[in-house]
Amino acid sequence: MRWFLVLLAIAAVSALILLAQPAPQPGPAASSKLIVAATIFPLADWLREVGGADVEVHCLVSGGSNPHHFEPAIGDAVLLARARALFAVGLGLDEWAQRLAVNSGRGRELAFLETGSWIKPLAFHEAATHLRASEAAAHRKEGVEVDLVHEHERGQYDPHYWLDPQRACAVVSRMARELSALDPAHRDGYERRAKVYLEKLKALDDDLTARARGVPSGAQIVSFHDAYGYLLDRLRIGLAAAIQTSPGVEPSARDASEAIRVMRQNGQRVVFQEPMDSSQAARTIAQELGASLQVLDPLDNEASSVGKTYLERVRHDINVLADAVAK
Repeated sequence: MRWFLVLLAIAAVSALILLAQPAPQPGPAASSKLIVAATIFPLADWLREVGGADVEVHCLVSGGSNPHHFEPAIGDAVLLARARALFAVGLGLDEWAQRLAVNSGRGRELAFLETGSWIKPLAFHEAATHLRASEAAAHRKEGVEVDLVHEHERGQYDPHYWLDPQRACAVVSRMARELSALDPAHRDGYERRAKVYLEKLKALDDDLTARARGVPSGAQIVSFHDAYGYLLDRLRIGLAAAIQTSPGVEPSARDASEAIRVMRQNGQRVVFQEPMDSSQAARTIAQELGASLQVLDPLDNEASSVGKTYLERVRHDINVLADAVAK
């Protein structure tokens, strides 16, 4: 029913926009901002940096919404009726975005761009421990709803590439080219702002490289959300286990017990909690282990207690992870 209402809204808004178009007038075209949409915060933040005052950027997964379980609303359909481009991650993260773009009826008037195709993706960490279908069934008996679509199985590509500043550089460079193609009149501005922002991303990458040098050999962590593979790879930190049924789903007693077992085995002194995680599980595990509780931010939504920009939030994660494994 939600998708049916969204489709109706798209059709109605598109028709109204066509009817409201004024007759062509001679003389220079009126100046207006390029309107684009992005599925998640990192993409929106990069577009704002590159687009500056020439682009109006909208983030579809707003506030503390979870991109894994996001359902577009009628307002999103109304937005896409005006937008020139929709930037998505792809790689299985935001498949709803492609459906939304296709169902918009805009055709080539709406550019749909999957940024995950612009980088070389990593497979999910082979050492990560995830629930199998039989275990998921056991969770359902306990009253825990499980979405197997978002289980990260071996061989699937990890969509969370934005946590690697080097891959961020590749995507930002491509974004500048795409904005220039959509709005050639402001090409110089896009190229200039992209160059400035790329320098900031490279400085962040230099900080990451420096922190990686201090990581002890063989360092490992346990996390609940398998979202940090790119950053862990750059920091040379192993992933002993990622124990969660599905992002945004309350871990069961079985998940918590497994987390405690592996963390004790590895001597982990820090338990990671995500910014919008209101569950008791991480606090309980930290208390059981006598460990500290630290915020680790996947940057997959706009709301965060650790910073407002991509640069601030990734730098926070770098420091939290490097400090967690320091001797």
